[in-house]
Amino acid sequence: MSNLKFRELNEAVGAQVEGLDPSVPLNDEEIAQLRAAFYDRGALVFRDLDIDEDYQRYLLYTLIGEEPQPPERKEPMLVSNKEKDGAAPYGRLLFHCDAMWSEAPQPAISLYGVAVEPPNAPTLFISMEHGWNTLPEHLRERVKGLEARHGFDEAYPNRGGDADVLDGRMTEPRSVVRPVAYRHPHTGRELLYVSQQATIEIMGLSHDENEELLEELFEHLYKPEFVLSHDWRKGDLVIWDNIVTQHGRGTVALNGPVRTLRKVIGPMRTPSSVRPMYSKAAARG
Repeated sequence: MSNLKFRELNEAVGAQVEGLDPSVPLNDEEIAQLRAAFYDRGALVFRDLDIDEDYQRYLLYTLIGEEPQPPERKEPMLVSNKEKDGAAPYGRLLFHCDAMWSEAPQPAISLYGVAVEPPNAPTLFISMEHGWNTLPEHLRERVKGLEARHGFDEAYPNRGGDADVLDGRMTEPRSVVRPVAYRHPHTGRELLYVSQQATIEIMGLSHDENEELLEELFEHLYKPEFVLSHDWRKGDLVIWDNIVTQHGRGTVALNGPVRTLRKVIGPMRTPSSVRPMYSKAAARG
């Protein structure tokens, strides 16, 4: 029997889950409910949880139906403006999927609120499945059969960026080409697979045609009513399908309120030696 309850958070993406008890193992019915909601809504939000990294990893891997893999590092991965060596310590993140440049898509990501002080920068989510399903017919016809390249030449293209944007680069170019109407490898559903941060170009178009078409697609994909804004509290856990769901972030101030989130990825599809370097980094202690 399941005590779980699900509440949709907006028309496009996200559901809040109530009734999860981390002290009690999940039963088959609960696992089935959670997996269905995960792939249907793209992101699950849990509030007021007191959990360790092992449970965070267990729940993430349960959602994608894989055995948990041990962490790559001894210390937790923290996204923080206060902790020493905290990842993405300040600045703004444009919408993207992690490792969108990889041949093997990264399946899932989770963040847990370790220490959070208001007011704080929210994490923003959008669904590329919803973006495709609501795309005007003239744009569907225009992108039918087209492919786009995502990743780095020298750095992320970061369209729409400014001085606050946290930029990334690699020691050598790295990119992947996928259909603009990309099918999710698990659900088979079509996605509007372009992102503000990582999409370099739509193949076969001139520079001006490329920029014009991407701008139209972004204007649709990131409509305010399609964006889920999650305001963090201590004890929040958000797990999202990193293939269908893009995330972004408002501007975090290095000397602003504490914002420390524990990040668990499952599983890492790229070797640890292949990671981007970021423009904004700070060692805090």
